[in-house]
Amino acid sequence: MSDREYWLWISSIDFIYFDKLKKLIEQFKSVKNIYCASKKDLMIKGGLSDKEIKVLDNSRKCFRTEQYLESLKKDNIQFVCIEDKDYPQRLFPYNHKPYYLFYKGRLPDDGMPIVAMVGARACSGYGRNMAKRLARELSDNHVQIISGMARGVDTYSGLGALEGAAPVFAVLGCGVDICYPTENIELYDNILKNGGIISEYSPGSPPASWHFPQRNRIISGLADKVVVIEAKEKSGSLITVEWALEQGKDVMAVPGRVGDSLSSGCNRLIKNGAGLVTSAEDIMEELKYVVFNKADKKGSIEKTLEKEFLLLYSELSLQPKNIYELIQATGLKYERLVEMLLQLQLRGLIEQPSYNCYSRLN
Repeated sequence: MSDREYWLWISSIDFIYFDKLKKLIEQFKSVKNIYCASKKDLMIKGGLSDKEIKVLDNSRKCFRTEQYLESLKKDNIQFVCIEDKDYPQRLFPYNHKPYYLFYKGRLPDDGMPIVAMVGARACSGYGRNMAKRLARELSDNHVQIISGMARGVDTYSGLGALEGAAPVFAVLGCGVDICYPTENIELYDNILKNGGIISEYSPGSPPASWHFPQRNRIISGLADKVVVIEAKEKSGSLITVEWALEQGKDVMAVPGRVGDSLSSGCNRLIKNGAGLVTSAEDIMEELKYVVFNKADKKGSIEKTLEKEFLLLYSELSLQPKNIYELIQATGLKYERLVEMLLQLQLRGLIEQPSYNCYSRLN
């Protein structure tokens, strides 16, 4: 079996979740060694119970890679593990990164900025409107939106993002083949058409209360910024904030009325140093310093750009050029060109002095 097949095998075992798997990997050093371990070592070194060992041992005898992949394919479910080149790069720095993910649709584009939007499930009309408006405006500016698809702020940020131009994503606390909450089935289906549904839990895994705090580390890990819209002092949304701070991510919050319990968590975050959000522009302004490394010296700019971006950058000058001139000069398709121009803007390398016209910054 290949390394990927060993990951597929262990992902099929229901009782092995992240914390247990992490301990097993620490003891046995690789998933292959777990597969080859004796029952005695699984008990003594791995700390597994007799029942767990029996389940694991039976899976070693019965697991068939092709059958398992076929069952995933039947439900349009894809699998990615840390051995794969398409594993999300944003998750790699963290020792609590998931060893594998299941997803339907697609994974976030590592080359585009990502904002996580979280907040109260029982949000107010103000919270709903802010979540939808911010997500729509960010998406229109080619920022990917990610949430947990929970009721309230998560739902409305997803709905707003779907009205924009960028892909939309949700990380679930259950299998990707299960829509939770069930009333979000339309949102679930639309996200699949425009982005992806992601989970570290195997298909068929039901939503469990302890799944959601764990999945929040994936939401914050995939994001460049975490934006909180309405949260009580002890809101579950603040678990995502805790993960974000541990990961070194910046947190921003939408302020609310003093004395409003739904905004007390956000107001406290701002008081403690979180970024203040009154518009999508506030988030966009911060993103250009977080998502990309700006070249300080003109001579090093070319070294920081990939070949495709260098082609576009070389066609730009201090004299503004129309987007259609750039299409003709570079041969790039409109959608790709717009995406690249945005990224160069976020890097602080170019500007848009007028509609559809772009030029280098001094």
